[in-house]
Amino acid sequence: MKKRSGVFVLGGMAIGLVALAGCSSSGSSGSGDGKVELTFSAWGNPAELKVYQRAVDAFNEQSDSVEVELTGIPNDNYFQTLTTRLQGGQAPDLFYVGAEDISTLISNGTIEPLSEFLNTDASHVKADEFADGLWGASQKDNEIYGLPVDCNPFLMYYNKGMFEEAGIKTPQEYFDEGNWNWEAMEEVTSQLRDAGKYGFVQEGGHGNIINWVWANGGLFAEDDQIVADENDLTLEAFEFVERMVADKNFIFSGTLPEGQGMDAMFMSNQVGMVGAGRWLTPMFLETSIDFDYIPWPTNTEEEIPSVNIATAYMSANAKGDHVEEAMEFVSFYTSQLGQETRLDGEGNAVPSVEGIDEVVVNQEKPEHGSYLLDARQTGRVVGLEFTAPGLNKELEDIYEVMLLGDLSPEEAVDQAAEVARDMLGES
Repeated sequence: MKKRSGVFVLGGMAIGLVALAGCSSSGSSGSGDGKVELTFSAWGNPAELKVYQRAVDAFNEQSDSVEVELTGIPNDNYFQTLTTRLQGGQAPDLFYVGAEDISTLISNGTIEPLSEFLNTDASHVKADEFADGLWGASQKDNEIYGLPVDCNPFLMYYNKGMFEEAGIKTPQEYFDEGNWNWEAMEEVTSQLRDAGKYGFVQEGGHGNIINWVWANGGLFAEDDQIVADENDLTLEAFEFVERMVADKNFIFSGTLPEGQGMDAMFMSNQVGMVGAGRWLTPMFLETSIDFDYIPWPTNTEEEIPSVNIATAYMSANAKGDHVEEAMEFVSFYTSQLGQETRLDGEGNAVPSVEGIDEVVVNQEKPEHGSYLLDARQTGRVVGLEFTAPGLNKELEDIYEVMLLGDLSPEEAVDQAAEVARDMLGES
């Protein structure tokens, strides 16, 4: 899961290919056997949607009164499609919301507050079962508006076969030596470039850029204040990313051919490394590619640096006809049972509740599933920047201009800090 973005996210999610089915004005109806029918929408590639369906099936099997139907919305237009349907009274009863977008739905009152329901016997999960650091912008004025579906700490995927074929030392070898850092990242991506491949696909959203900032010990925000333009380590991270793109070690995702995302690039053996959470794993496992995880390269003394934990939330449509039933499903889907059902083995994320970490390593491939748990331990979610509706898009636009070579890193940092302060009401 991603957005996406830090999130969560959770930024950078693959495109789902299942079209959103038509909804009634309330997004729900009654079934022939008397059950309440609820519609549930999420983003995701086809392999991810199969993962989501596991929990939907489990809920439907145990419920005597509610039937849930899952449909997918392509990620490229997910939030636009969702908000259009919410405004037109055609939205699903419950849905995924990216960490960078939930503040917009909170501010316009289209999602149901959940705190009171979570304290009832009808809820399958309680608020204190979730890790404290994953709430991000889903809480406002001590009210909860979305439950962390799961979480996706960023790391890197690398194509082991491509490294072997080109005779390049692998990231794992560098890591075992204690040298998996930015210098090593530059070295391997240079070698991949010289072998006629792309080294790494760099995406432009805030959740993707912040990985480099935090891995360098820099800060974009601190103590509810924007400090990006006051932090030399933040500028240094921007300079590194901009230089890697300019030197063609990295390719900016915004310059890829239409319809050619980083997932397609990786599966077609065009790029050696991509950065994401576990959401790409189910799809990659359906290929013959020999791949593995590696932590984000560090530029500090930390072996595994702090990076973005992409987080999506599940929320209930406040204007649905069956809000209570929708909240029940939200609580089941995000509960320990719901997450275990979805994430065990070939899952697409890391649990956001305690007690079921084994689901991340219950598969033979990729070999180093434990790196996801390590990254969750050291990582964090993007907080302050995602509390201002629309700020993520403004930042993404600035980063895109920099990655296209039309803005210097220093100018990008200054502009990003300025627009963030303005939209957060600091200036």
